[in-house]
Amino acid sequence: MAVHPEFPVKTPARVWWLCGFLFLATVLNYLDRQVLALTAELIIDEFNLTQEELGGVIAAFRYAYAIFQIAGGWMVDFWGARTIYPVAVGLWSMAGVLTGFSRSAGMLSGFRFMLGIGEAFNWPAALNITRRLLPARDRALANGIFNSGAAAGAMIAPFIVTFIAVYYGWRWAFILIGSLGALWVVGWLIFSRPFRAQLVGTGQPISSLTGVVRDILSTRSFWMLSVSAIVVNGIYYFLADWIPLYLQTQRGFSFAIGNALSVLVFIGLEAGNILIGVFIKKLVGSGMSIVAARKLALLVACLLMSSALVVGFVPYRYVAVGFLMLMGLGVASFLVIYLTLVQDVAPAHVGATAGLLGGIGNLAYGLVSPYIGRLADLGRTEYTFLIMGLLPWLAFCAVYFGVDLREEK
Repeated sequence: MAVHPEFPVKTPARVWWLCGFLFLATVLNYLDRQVLALTAELIIDEFNLTQEELGGVIAAFRYAYAIFQIAGGWMVDFWGARTIYPVAVGLWSMAGVLTGFSRSAGMLSGFRFMLGIGEAFNWPAALNITRRLLPARDRALANGIFNSGAAAGAMIAPFIVTFIAVYYGWRWAFILIGSLGALWVVGWLIFSRPFRAQLVGTGQPISSLTGVVRDILSTRSFWMLSVSAIVVNGIYYFLADWIPLYLQTQRGFSFAIGNALSVLVFIGLEAGNILIGVFIKKLVGSGMSIVAARKLALLVACLLMSSALVVGFVPYRYVAVGFLMLMGLGVASFLVIYLTLVQDVAPAHVGATAGLLGGIGNLAYGLVSPYIGRLADLGRTEYTFLIMGLLPWLAFCAVYFGVDLREEK
């Protein structure tokens, strides 16, 4: 096998240790993100907020995340990942700390907007680093290492945040977890020093970006996948942002138990990430075409997401938790296939395509977040789950009839 001249035959151990820093950054990313969802009940009580007003605070994060997710890949390329990554981590960590000093809903929204700006750079920066430092044979493993930090952060957050909030108050949860970012920044600047040359910026002019965006927007697949970006990503965001509060206010669980049970949703999400790939591989191995296997997998994913119909109406709260877990399994399963299709829209510009679709999804979710809160205030969350049980079929039809499901040749 020929070896690319710019990479050594064996990836140095120091590069793999650097991937560990990417993993830790992603853990911090989700820890800082989840503090609000896990302390929402306490914040609502202290500031006398409605859940609709909380939805506005959530929307502020999504708007910032959307804007900078769209432009983040280009900005990382322009300035270089070694420089922009610690700035981003420092910014979102500072936002987390400052949130602990909020005195109004307006301040909460402002600091969540600041958090969204910083966190939007995590994936573009990490992908840029693995692309530059590792050969193709090792990138999938490296990407898996850092991306697993999302699930790890989401699953440990309920225990860490709940402990701090119960014994020291919700403000200290933001302050202490946000402060961890400073340690990461110092470690990154020291450990990444030998890679300065590989992680330098390209200075690519923004004029080239406009042409790329124009080409992507001219494809049919992009617009068909945008339905999934809005619907299925929106359900994912809902599960992350609202479920702890839903379990406490609508299902009668205590603050600590509701937060602990929310972990099951993320276990479902993590299981979906793994099991759907195994499912498709088994189908293809049994003689089914990749197109048929993907279609069947999408169908199964939508059936699982339709569990939302049961969540909204079942009177037994532990049964509802079980179906929430099935929702997570279905959402992650659908998104795995969605991401493989995103890579085929414009193979030379995967980052820009993913950023545009992700931006659209975040903007749409930001717009509906206050309405999710309003339905909760009215005690009508069953309508939210009814919509979430039906809309995935719209995404299914858009992909089934509007996107080429064959593997890229």
